[in-house]
Amino acid sequence: MKPLSLTKAAVVVALAASAQAALAADGNVNFVGKIVDTPCSISPSSTNLTVPLGTVSRSVLNGAVGNRSTPAKFTIDLLNCGATVTGATVSFSGTPDATNANKLRIGVGEVAGTFATGAAIEIADSSGTPINLGSPSASYPLAQGNNSLQFQASYISVLSSVTTGTGNAVAQFTVAYQ
Repeated sequence: MKPLSLTKAAVVVALAASAQAALAADGNVNFVGKIVDTPCSISPSSTNLTVPLGTVSRSVLNGAVGNRSTPAKFTIDLLNCGATVTGATVSFSGTPDATNANKLRIGVGEVAGTFATGAAIEIADSSGTPINLGSPSASYPLAQGNNSLQFQASYISVLSSVTTGTGNAVAQFTVAYQ
């Protein structure tokens, strides 16, 4: 009977080894994020926004410094704001325009001759008041729970002569709570 027991034991060991092979790792799942001590969370839909400024005729901007395109609206959503916070300001940063450092330079990282010149991007609050790069916006009142902070952006001529081309730029934002 001992030979039969050894055979059974060998079968059990072989089955256990094949079961382990079936549990082999096929890939990884990386979880990323940050846990911070802030009064609100920024909605995942607001952390990487794309604001379409549209296709704008050069004639809208050309001819004088300060001409603007129709603004495009965008929102930064704050979630789960606590009762202790009453307001927030938002600062935008990015590569400043060479002519007007308060505006966002377009064409950074693009091949010369492919992007428009003589224009920049102006970021403003919901009422149209410009927000200078690196400066805080006016305070937005916050209520307990979820809040939407409204902004707008437009092309603005920084020279009287504007050329055609792409008008892309990237800005980062920082929320300061009050």
